[in-house]
Amino acid sequence: MTRRLAWIVMALTARSLGPRRADWAWAMAAELEAAEADGRPLRFALGCLVAAWRTMLTHAEGRFTLVSHALAIGVILPVAGMLAVAAIFGFPFMAASDGLAGYLYGSGEHRLLLNVGNMIAAPSLLCLMLLTAALHLPVAWWILDRDWARVGMASRFGAAAVTTLTIVSGCAAIDPTSLILPIWVLAAETAAIFTLATWQSQLPRHEQPAF
Repeated sequence: MTRRLAWIVMALTARSLGPRRADWAWAMAAELEAAEADGRPLRFALGCLVAAWRTMLTHAEGRFTLVSHALAIGVILPVAGMLAVAAIFGFPFMAASDGLAGYLYGSGEHRLLLNVGNMIAAPSLLCLMLLTAALHLPVAWWILDRDWARVGMASRFGAAAVTTLTIVSGCAAIDPTSLILPIWVLAAETAAIFTLATWQSQLPRHEQPAF
């Protein structure tokens, strides 16, 4: 298990270094085999990863790669999880006594905000929330793949979904102010993605990420 984990870490190191530093990655991989014989493969692999990340901080391409991974893994994926969990616990057509924590952890009391007349809106609201959450998964991949056209398409869908949620919630007599937080989160995501795409376009051509 330790050996497999060490090679996974080494693969991440090679990915971090990129094709321009492939020779260094190959040399590290060769040394990892020697580290295995000494019984310290994981420690050596982690040291290589830290060294690679430190090197990345010294040039624009590396900083861009680190920030894009931080956005995709540290922001986009957690937001997807939070949206999905909130939808499962009935957001926005349920009122949670514990507020946001009630939606994320299922705590407190949950009161249905719909009545017999507008209950038909519940499946649509749930579907839109789950679709918005699910769309974050390919968006994270497209950010790492620098596929800004698809990221832009997904952002437009997200904006349309939130607008539809607001309209349907209003028609169902649900207080639309409950959607303010998700709207701000999605707006912040879009702004961060736009900033990242602009940053890449301003990188010197020889530093454009090739991986």
